[in-house]
Amino acid sequence: MRGMTDLGPLSLSPVMKPADPPGEPLPGIIKTKVFKEEDYINMPWKNGLGGTKQIAIHPHTADFETEEFIWRLALSEVRDSCSFSVFPGYDIALLLLPEDERDGSASVKNTVHLRRGSLTSPVALHHNDQATAVPLRPLTPYTYSGEWPTSCKIRTGPMRHLTFIANRELTRVTATLETICLHGLHDDGECSDSDEAVHKAPGEVNGTKKDATGNGNGTALPLGDECKNPMNGNVNKLLIGNYSIVYVVSGAVRVTIEGTLEPHTVLAGQTLVCERDDDSSPTDLAMTPLRKDGRAFEKESEHQDATVLIIQVNILRPERRRHSSLSDVSSFSQARPRGRSGSIIVYDDQPLPPLAGIDGDTAASSAARAVAGPSSPTSTIPMRSWDSARHYKPPVFSSRFKNESEVPPAVVRDQLIIDEFPVGAISTVWINMVKQGLSEWLRIPVIVARGKEEGPVVGITAVVHGNELNGVPCIHRVISDIDVSTLKGTVVAVPCINVPGYLRYTREFSDGKDLNRMFPGSPTGTASQIYAYNIMEKVVGHFNYLIDLHTASFGRVNSYYVRSDMNDAASAAMAKLQQPQVILHNSGQDGALRSAAMTRNIKAITVEIGNPQQLQNQYVQWSYQGVMRILSWLNMFQLDPADLAPAAGPPSSTILCSKGYWIYTKTGGVLEVYPSVNTVVRKGDLIARIKNIFGNIVDEVYAPGSGVTIGRSSNPVAMAGDRVLHMGVIKREGEVLAREAKENY
Repeated sequence: MRGMTDLGPLSLSPVMKPADPPGEPLPGIIKTKVFKEEDYINMPWKNGLGGTKQIAIHPHTADFETEEFIWRLALSEVRDSCSFSVFPGYDIALLLLPEDERDGSASVKNTVHLRRGSLTSPVALHHNDQATAVPLRPLTPYTYSGEWPTSCKIRTGPMRHLTFIANRELTRVTATLETICLHGLHDDGECSDSDEAVHKAPGEVNGTKKDATGNGNGTALPLGDECKNPMNGNVNKLLIGNYSIVYVVSGAVRVTIEGTLEPHTVLAGQTLVCERDDDSSPTDLAMTPLRKDGRAFEKESEHQDATVLIIQVNILRPERRRHSSLSDVSSFSQARPRGRSGSIIVYDDQPLPPLAGIDGDTAASSAARAVAGPSSPTSTIPMRSWDSARHYKPPVFSSRFKNESEVPPAVVRDQLIIDEFPVGAISTVWINMVKQGLSEWLRIPVIVARGKEEGPVVGITAVVHGNELNGVPCIHRVISDIDVSTLKGTVVAVPCINVPGYLRYTREFSDGKDLNRMFPGSPTGTASQIYAYNIMEKVVGHFNYLIDLHTASFGRVNSYYVRSDMNDAASAAMAKLQQPQVILHNSGQDGALRSAAMTRNIKAITVEIGNPQQLQNQYVQWSYQGVMRILSWLNMFQLDPADLAPAAGPPSSTILCSKGYWIYTKTGGVLEVYPSVNTVVRKGDLIARIKNIFGNIVDEVYAPGSGVTIGRSSNPVAMAGDRVLHMGVIKREGEVLAREAKENY
């Protein structure tokens, strides 16, 4: 026996069909099922880097993408370097498989022929972003904690591996890798060619042959009636866990389980799962080698070794297994819906929840009454009572319930050359921008999703201002929802343009300049100009379309609105597909990234999605939906209507503004701004007051014209000349939009 390892508390998930009608299993009953390869559930990765076939999962009704599970066994093929999903609370065991000699496909022929004990390592894992690699060797089980962020580097060709995932608190798992030989094993662990070749001292105990684990077999089980000369190449195991899993790596075996009517024939690539009730006594399992076609050997010259992985899973909490048989396990796991349900943060432009009186006999109500005190009918101050504290509801399941990998580890390049990246796959890359003070490269992150068919190149950029972050999760969701197998063209996402500002939590670039007023930049200008120039030359210049994601800056809040040159048909269509609250006609000519792109005939819009230095789920959802509508409009991606459910839909109407302008303060003080964003204001309305520090009103600000509030100040501390309100002038019917429309930033 070689390759034995104790996987510790693990959890796997078999997909088994009930052999009996639903109900409570009878004590001592043993259920078995052989899963053939056509029974495995195919789960291709949307990033095109590989695919997974789910062999079995427990509970058998569990949906891997939406529900908790106890254990799961899967077979994966990884075609390129990738990142594995994290599984907090689980342990993960990997077994790198040798080349599948049963299959003559091109993918297999290109696979390096792996043998157990090979000194070369075609695959390496990196945990927790550490530089030190952990080599994976063929047929050597490797276990690691599911909490560790892990990337996989493929050195030579695609790889195939088994993945066993187990819940650390609910299971104990052991795994052994057995070599089953016709004539047993030498003392060096290699298969013997004949009975006489086996060394007696290590191979026999009181005249009986040892099995692969080194334990005496007693008597050998016959191979079948058709075998005239029974042979002794058997392996016996004692099953004590709730689940026993036998995966045949190579060869074929006949498995006989005590208490079952007939033995099972399991061929290479097939899996036998055995379930035992808690009340079952230890069960004997015996395996004998067969021919590749599953028939017994008729003569010794046909003999073939078999390599088998045996996993035993013991469930630790029987009280949670009341219905954990193959027939009914629904009590363990309840489905939890995926998706976003709306903003989790209340802002001043969102209504507060209704107030309620402190009534009832609950403990919370009693505590609230104690705080509020007795009400008095003669009190001149009305008492308002709040509902008791709300119960926290955790978010939906994380990405660990998606297929193994979303984006792979990044490579480094001097510029973006899309043709260098594989079609039908998602790639990540660091692009060298400029040298910083240590004479090391300052790089920006880029994600490239290339479809299998030709099509346009759409760029999505975020964090041109270092504190404007809502675009980052928008990009993450777009990339995670794109299936490159159906994508036409290429999506290039840059989740952080202004890396120095992002790291310093500031809007500006490292030289203190507003980067979004420096485009298209200059190769010999200031630091921000050179950086802007390289952004255009190395990345943005390869786009056909650009969606630039922004938010308000510090001290301001925004509506969900879009800046676009509405005289350009393609840009106007992109703006409308975002379905924002406001569209602001702006022709550019202001040093912004959008303006520089339009100068190069790259159709572009700027999407303003909420407020700075925070993540707002509702705004992220709206912008994500808008980007997906644009990709669908360009015939690049088929939009799933489920992603645009009414509950998460965009604003119901859009206001088109022919121009916009800011209203500024004339004096300093404590600023109170009254209109919320996305609110229609009439000319002459009082929109703000300024008080001195003692509370006296020193100035009042009135709307100089009618319009809609696009953004507003949220900072009460105002200097003379600070911003108050961003007003949009609503386009009149029949009005012709100006050829050049700018704003007083």
